[in-house]
Amino acid sequence: MNEYKKMAIMDIIQSSNTIEKIEKFKAYKFLLGDCRIFLFDEEGSNFDDSVKNKKIGKFGIWGIGDYTKTWILDSKHLFERSLVRVGKTIDFDLNILTYLNKVMMGHKINLDENEFLNYLSHLKNTGFQIGMTTALMERVQTKIDLRILSEMITSFVKLDNISTINKDMGNIYLSEDDYMRIKQIYDMALAQEKNLEQFNIVCCCIMKAYLIKTYDNSEKNKKVDMFIKYCLDVLNCYLEKEIVILSLYIMDDNRTHKVFKKIKNNNDVIKNILNVAWDIYHIRLVEQIMLRDNMKNTEQVILSFFGTADNGIIDAMQVNPVKAFVIENDYPISIHQMNINDICKNRELLDSGYLNASVRAEKIKNLDFKQIRERLETEILEKIM
Repeated sequence: MNEYKKMAIMDIIQSSNTIEKIEKFKAYKFLLGDCRIFLFDEEGSNFDDSVKNKKIGKFGIWGIGDYTKTWILDSKHLFERSLVRVGKTIDFDLNILTYLNKVMMGHKINLDENEFLNYLSHLKNTGFQIGMTTALMERVQTKIDLRILSEMITSFVKLDNISTINKDMGNIYLSEDDYMRIKQIYDMALAQEKNLEQFNIVCCCIMKAYLIKTYDNSEKNKKVDMFIKYCLDVLNCYLEKEIVILSLYIMDDNRTHKVFKKIKNNNDVIKNILNVAWDIYHIRLVEQIMLRDNMKNTEQVILSFFGTADNGIIDAMQVNPVKAFVIENDYPISIHQMNINDICKNRELLDSGYLNASVRAEKIKNLDFKQIRERLETEILEKIM
């Protein structure tokens, strides 16, 4: 995105009220005609309570923001009373897919089964399109039983086919086309195992933040500078949303305590770090799904949700909530309440981050993040021995 567009978007977002933001978007239409901006936490909204976040027992339906306080700005919705055609998608966490498979197979689950069936009924009755991209990515990163993976995908396809939820829903007939779809999803899931560099980068960031926070005796601001410098100079990446959350963690900010409470100096530290990594990485995945959904549906506004029985991702999202989500030329930009300038006061370090982006882009091509992650895991285990 060029600098003029960035300045225009920030000018809109920093306006004091929704009407002023609409008027500014109209003024910038010549520059932002290909943009769609989701404004969160507005006094008005294009949407009603049918798109609000919801919990049914332990089972949650969460958007990347509060959609009942969301206003859409794009070339099709320039006026205060523009009609917005809306669709809803929900991507399942691995825990939802696991419970679904157990119920479909006639097994017991360790949560209230009636609440889970009510949860699935709500999704069906309120028009959600279901997906499982994030669940499959997490599943193939663990030691994988291919039979269970196949069962999970089959259960998902059965759920997608039916309109009524009941305890006998696992007994439905699947067609030849359904089995072809199951095979395609299965092959796609296995292929993802080789394509999770971004997750490995997030793991590396969290592991380095843990090492600096736990074992370095510098002042907190120096620790943050050390961490950001590591991300820029060693990992050659600039993942701002993760850097902000992890910098707050290093500074022991109380907003991060819920997210990182499971990381303790014991033999399970690597396992616990990976659990936190998935919580944080899911935020990025849900945003990418929202981009994909809206790229495919230019005539509709698609609101993307995440379905989970775990509060980890919700806690992570609340550390630094999203103010706006921008889709520009099929590229996503999320703007949060805090940015790197609120965390790091080292101007020289920040300028280096902005100025050397092209150099990092070349260097990163030659890095093996799985190897870097393994070295960091070894360093952590040696520290706790």
